[in-house]
Amino acid sequence: MALKFKDLNVKYAISSTSKDGCGDTNASTNVNSITALDGISLEVNKGECVAVIGESGSGKSTLSLASMKLLAPNASISGQIFLDDIDISDLTDKEMEDIRWNRISIVFQNFGDVLNPVHRIIDQIAEPLIKNGESRSAALDRSKKMLDHLKIKPGRDVLFPHQISAGERQRVLMAMALVTDPDILVMDEPVASVDAVTKSYLAKVIREQVDAGKAVLLITHDLSFAHLCSDRIAVLYSGKILELLPSRKLLDAPCHPYTRALVRSFPMMERAKDLAGVRGAPPSKISPSTDGCIFRQRCTQSIDVCSHKQPQAIQISEGDGDGNEGYVVCHRGGIATMVCVENISKSYKDVEVLKDISITLDEGEILALVGETGSGKTTLAYLTAGTIKPDGGVITFRGRDVGKINKKEFFKTVGIVYQSPRDSISHRFTVFEAIAEPLRIHGLFDDSSVKRIKNALKEVHLSNEDYFMQKYPHELSGGELQRVAIARALILEPDLLIADESTSFLDPSIQAKILKLLLYLQNERGISMLFVVHDIGVARKVSDRIAVLHDGMIVENGPSHRVIANPQHFYTKLLIDASKSNEI
Repeated sequence: MALKFKDLNVKYAISSTSKDGCGDTNASTNVNSITALDGISLEVNKGECVAVIGESGSGKSTLSLASMKLLAPNASISGQIFLDDIDISDLTDKEMEDIRWNRISIVFQNFGDVLNPVHRIIDQIAEPLIKNGESRSAALDRSKKMLDHLKIKPGRDVLFPHQISAGERQRVLMAMALVTDPDILVMDEPVASVDAVTKSYLAKVIREQVDAGKAVLLITHDLSFAHLCSDRIAVLYSGKILELLPSRKLLDAPCHPYTRALVRSFPMMERAKDLAGVRGAPPSKISPSTDGCIFRQRCTQSIDVCSHKQPQAIQISEGDGDGNEGYVVCHRGGIATMVCVENISKSYKDVEVLKDISITLDEGEILALVGETGSGKTTLAYLTAGTIKPDGGVITFRGRDVGKINKKEFFKTVGIVYQSPRDSISHRFTVFEAIAEPLRIHGLFDDSSVKRIKNALKEVHLSNEDYFMQKYPHELSGGELQRVAIARALILEPDLLIADESTSFLDPSIQAKILKLLLYLQNERGISMLFVVHDIGVARKVSDRIAVLHDGMIVENGPSHRVIANPQHFYTKLLIDASKSNEI
């Protein structure tokens, strides 16, 4: 262990001057504090890079400054910070002078506040070397070599900070941190202003430092850079670590709902799905709630216990790991499984439709079932919905056997959009009656229902005027009736939507709007979805994961962007090629 934080708490004192009714300032002030870090425990070992990610304001920069004891005067700190075997928590500034830039160096986030505008960049890099007793000529020569190593163009070393680009200034800060050859490196957003080619090179530079045995604490909002550089990743939210995971799991298998939301917010070349930010806003730092999970107001899978009891860290381990892969701070052990299909088989007479199918659907996830006509997609969807029974195997919904759940209770939570709306909606019902039926069945139809139904029609881009709501199915186009079916399925605000070719009758413009609605429901309500579709091009736009069905078997199952970018099965490649050939 080279760098260790133990039960670290940091608060910043803030004062507000009160005013009287006439707007005049009174002498009295109210002093409060904001909590920047709350009980942080984290280790960075020699030969390891640990990245810290999170939204702006989560406490990342405070953590980096605390490691050097460079916090602002209004900061109060408790807990311990170890550099190797030295607890620096109680060291004076004089004692820290021998440690800073020798044993530990930092790349500051804001180069505008760090670089002196009246000194040449090479002089600023050489300054700590000269201060440590190195000759000026040797220090300048060593600094120039470091600039060359970081690919600063020749001749730029004698320029002033304002005469070089933002990306070059950021690399100058990195050169200042690296030139003294410290054992521990703290890097706060080191690539925020650099291009993709330079970013890739700087990742190699950081890995060189790690391979040389240095400990690196990397602060970044760039998830791909964190994935590229680090061995482990800590996810910081409002001053608390919610998850610590191996970096290889970040983009494809995050455990905490917050981490998953961050990943969905980050653009990647392979991903076609629209970006979605973390819903809501972080809690107040002035008067944070001490009851319950700090993320509960923004979480899409919270349960009762989340509101009154703080979650504890749960170890994450894998069969191919060392038994200690990290941890997640969540009452549900991280992202929970909603539907589990285990060893399902189904035949119609002598025709085997599904063969030993096993698959899961997580809370807040959209899983696309893709395959040609007759591959078994609809059968698997109806088995999941409990409308038909399997020949063998078990399907559970939130841990309960679907076949044993009361149907009325089940369908209050699960909505279904059937493949053929003309077969699923009674020809005797008007549009209003078709959408109102689920409310009436569950005893939820009341004075507010008319407004609720009108809003549902508006959401699926249909008229909510009386003349339209009194129409019968035979008076609607296929696309209009399918949207009525979607509104009907969503009227109870289900947790799970099973959508069988729900956009197949829609023109491209309306299909795009419906897909955006489904993504909105996923992000804001946390709805899970089994999305049955024959077009893998549509699947990649809406789904988190794609499962490919072929001849009654799942031949591929993985994150959508991975399946599209690097399909493993020949049939998946065939589907992708066919989808591309149909593009304009």
